[in-house]
Amino acid sequence: MKYGPEALSADTKYTTEYESLLHSMGEEFLLPRGKVLRENHIYYLQEGRCALCVYGQCGETSTLIYFEPGRLLNFLPSLSRLYPLHPMTRRRSVPRKFFAVRALTNCRFLRVRHEIFIKAFADSLPLHSLMVRSLTENILNLLTHAFNSPLLPAGQRICRLLADIMDDQPPHALPRYMTYPEISTHLSIHPITVAKIFKTLREKRIIRKKDAGLTVPMSTGCTASLEAWKN
Repeated sequence: MKYGPEALSADTKYTTEYESLLHSMGEEFLLPRGKVLRENHIYYLQEGRCALCVYGQCGETSTLIYFEPGRLLNFLPSLSRLYPLHPMTRRRSVPRKFFAVRALTNCRFLRVRHEIFIKAFADSLPLHSLMVRSLTENILNLLTHAFNSPLLPAGQRICRLLADIMDDQPPHALPRYMTYPEISTHLSIHPITVAKIFKTLREKRIIRKKDAGLTVPMSTGCTASLEAWKN
C-alpha cells in the first residue's frame, strides 16, 4: 500500500478518471446548503459536504454518514435491483422514503441516471473500482458511528466525534457545518447538553475559538479528554 505523496498522486489520478467517465455519462447538478436530495439518480460529489439522513415517522432526524468530495452516493437502490439479495435482507430493508441526502454546504454533483449507470457499470472497471471504494468507505464510517455508542457518556462521544472530524493539520479546525444542532442530530444528544459540553471543552482549553470557527489547539486534546469523561 502506498502512503504519502505517491498515494496522493495515485488518488488524484483515479479521481480524475472517475470524474471524466461520469461527466461523459451525466450532467452537473447543484444542491444549495440545507436542501434535501430525494431523487433516484446516482450522484458523485465534486464539491461541498453532505450527509445521509434518516427521517423517522414521528419527525425525528438522524444523520448516519457524512460525505466528502470524491464519493459516490445514492447507488444502493440500483445495486439492490442489479444483484439478488438474501430474503432476510429484503425483509429488514427500510423504505427508501425515510432516507435522503442533505447538503451541509453548497454542493456540486455529477448526476447520472440509474439506467445509464447500470448499463455502463457491467463492463467498466473504473466504475467497479469507484463502487467498491465508496462501499468500503461507507461501511467504515458506519462502523465508526456505531463504535461511538449511545451507552457512552455524552462528553466522551462528542470528543470522539471531534477527534474524528477535525483537520489533520494544525490548528486542527473543526468543520463549520458541524454546529450544535448538527452534532445533536448525529449523536442523538440534546442540543442543550451539547452546548454545555462545548462550554466545558472551551474552559478546559481543549477547543478554542478562532475567527468564526473552532479549533483543537492540541491534536491530542480530545483524545486525552476521553479518559477524563469516564470518571
